[in-house]
Amino acid sequence: MTSVIGGDLLGRRMREDTMSDQGVPQRFLDLARRARGPRALSETGLRERFGDPAQVELEAGQVWRARWEDVTMLVLVLGVETHEVSAVPVTIDPPGEDESSVVVAGPRTAFGVNATVWSSLASRIPMRVLERVIDAWGKDLVELAVSRTRGRPGPLPPGVRDGLPIRSALEPAAEMRARLADDLECLQHAPGLPVEEAGQSAGTLASLLGDQLDLRALCTALQLPQPQVMKLLRGKTPLSPEQIDTVASATGLPTEEIARTVRPLPADLVLVAEHPRWRPVWVRRAQRLGISETQARLSVGYGAFALAARQTGGGPADWEARMRQFLRDEDGAGDR
Repeated sequence: MTSVIGGDLLGRRMREDTMSDQGVPQRFLDLARRARGPRALSETGLRERFGDPAQVELEAGQVWRARWEDVTMLVLVLGVETHEVSAVPVTIDPPGEDESSVVVAGPRTAFGVNATVWSSLASRIPMRVLERVIDAWGKDLVELAVSRTRGRPGPLPPGVRDGLPIRSALEPAAEMRARLADDLECLQHAPGLPVEEAGQSAGTLASLLGDQLDLRALCTALQLPQPQVMKLLRGKTPLSPEQIDTVASATGLPTEEIARTVRPLPADLVLVAEHPRWRPVWVRRAQRLGISETQARLSVGYGAFALAARQTGGGPADWEARMRQFLRDEDGAGDR
């Protein structure tokens, strides 16, 4: 499900999909029309405020659009960790609040309308679901949000009020809170790249199958030519989740055993590939190739890893450069 969040950039897709749909409630059409401003939320305005999206540094106090599949929401970043951020949902329209939330007046944000910070729903979400920075809030608002997520009352800064309590489970605000909780859970479970851990080792699919390997049957089941299947067997190319299921059906082996043959990637490579600055690359690549965003990121991650293995030289790997090189080599001009 998708949260209604408003804003020019935020409402663009909704306008394109719904403005000609006579079955859409008039309230949403009115919202879409209002979402043409303010300028600060337009693509031009965002670039003026934050620069190139690929160069934005992730910091506490930023409001990001988080998205995975059909779930979209705004989140206020309260803290940045290695692979995750501590964040709290923010909603704009339709209005809603509860006794744990705080409502920030429009003039204090780029939205121009009241924004609700749902303090009771503070969570850790993976960086890979962050799509676009939308706003940056003052230190006093961030400190207030952190304090409220810890259940600590305190003085309210100018332009902020406490949320009104939900009196009944039948109120729209109660439904909104439940929907936000479900959406957060979806974001938390967005699939990530397999990460190498200390002491962890993975065999190949070929070694797992041993003398039970039937190469012709496997090529038929996977609908791939033999050279590509050999790369999968030797661990040169990672098995996708769909391919793992196919191999399990063809061989009778448990999917868990087959999944363990997928070689995990170095943690520093995963950290780079899952940073929000690379998100536009995966989205464009997925659209162009007709694959999922997960597959787009997975193929480039393993492509960059294989490229590094073929190259010589000391020092830590420059995974940003390796991914860009892989994209250039595979796609001509590349996606980046």
